Amino acid sequence: MAVYGPIRRAPTLLLLFWAFSLCSQTQPAQPASAARQLRVGSNFPGGSARVLSIDPTNNSVCITPAGIPNRGWPCWWYLRLDGVDTNQPVVLEVVANEAIVQTDDPGQTRKLPANWSLPAQAAFSTDGMTWEHTAPGERRGSRSVYRVNSAPRTLWLAWGPPFTLKDANQLVQRACELSPYAKSFEFARSRDGRPVPALRVSQPGAVADQRFGVWIQARQHAWESGSSWVCRGFVEWLVSNDPAAESLRQKADIVIIPIVDVDSVERGQGGKDQIPHDHDLDWGSAPHWPEVRAGMDQISALAGAGRLDLFLDLHNPSYDDRTIMFYIPPVPLLSPARVENEDAFLKIAREQMNGPIPYIGKIGPCGNTYDPAVDKSVDAWVAHQSRPQVVSLTMETPWNISASTPSGYLRVGEQLGRCIELYLRAPIRSNPEK
Repeated sequence: MAVYGPIRRAPTLLLLFWAFSLCSQTQPAQPASAARQLRVGSNFPGGSARVLSIDPTNNSVCITPAGIPNRGWPCWWYLRLDGVDTNQPVVLEVVANEAIVQTDDPGQTRKLPANWSLPAQAAFSTDGMTWEHTAPGERRGSRSVYRVNSAPRTLWLAWGPPFTLKDANQLVQRACELSPYAKSFEFARSRDGRPVPALRVSQPGAVADQRFGVWIQARQHAWESGSSWVCRGFVEWLVSNDPAAESLRQKADIVIIPIVDVDSVERGQGGKDQIPHDHDLDWGSAPHWPEVRAGMDQISALAGAGRLDLFLDLHNPSYDDRTIMFYIPPVPLLSPARVENEDAFLKIAREQMNGPIPYIGKIGPCGNTYDPAVDKSVDAWVAHQSRPQVVSLTMETPWNISASTPSGYLRVGEQLGRCIELYLRAPIRSNPEK
């Protein structure tokens, strides 16, 4: 998803006044003593909520996403309710943050559509760890109302199932505990000084010059939390006792980064189209983000040594996408060998990714031209750096359907692993094209 030109600050005070007026139409103010019974918190990793009103009598709260446009699309929200009345349903009203954001035309801006802030179903948790969907929200123009019929005194609610830096660290740690062939390493240090956890998995088997190289990364756009859950599903399958997972470990060296933009994730910011540009379009001669610089250095080394065969960048797509889709590099980078291997991989994906979130063959539009000074998307950069037969794809898993849950995402990750193992059975390096 592209980075756009300079941005103007949204008229914050006007937006807040407008949002507050929407909520106050249906949620009258309560006495201060009553308001203290129901509390809203978002001061924790990944939290984001600006409280517009609280109505403890009706067990209801109205919020809007608290993100700011210069840190990416302000569509992500994540909060904790304390002091919930356990005898009646919890009602959460979310007013979309329709701030002014960048467009794909340099210097142009637009109002962020409300759909990005208002999922069809919200995520909720009674312990802050296990997430499930609410019933479908009641959409009312630029706001939606979500209900949880039964809740304990403390309840977590979010735009989608959160996946924070703590989750990434725990995933890497668990993988290393479960498999002697999984090794953790610090991929990079973010601009805010946070360590970016990563995992390298490799089991003795194929000799060095016959081993494949696989690179999988997620969350270049912080709000796309589902991509990290897909990554988790892949990792958990990869270190399992499944014979196909063992086969993949024996013939490939696999690098996995569960979260690239750790700073935006921890701050509860959107990340997409942040200033000066987001991570996905930073892959040029002078990258702004340390995580991108680390990726460029390490991928360049693998590609230069002929040790990279498959690159996958995991994302979530638009609010109206219902199936998995893939983006491929621009047309000038689609060599015959690359197209042949892409077709083989996508054919396997159609067979293996059969639900609950399926892949039915959709491919996103690719550019007809390529100029590395202008096109700085990661899949194009990787293809440009690599041998002609290397497959470089962006994979988008829907976030706005009933199956967009932790279990649904984890299943996609497992299926992705099986796709990769099957793909690497073929002689994908046999084409002599240079």
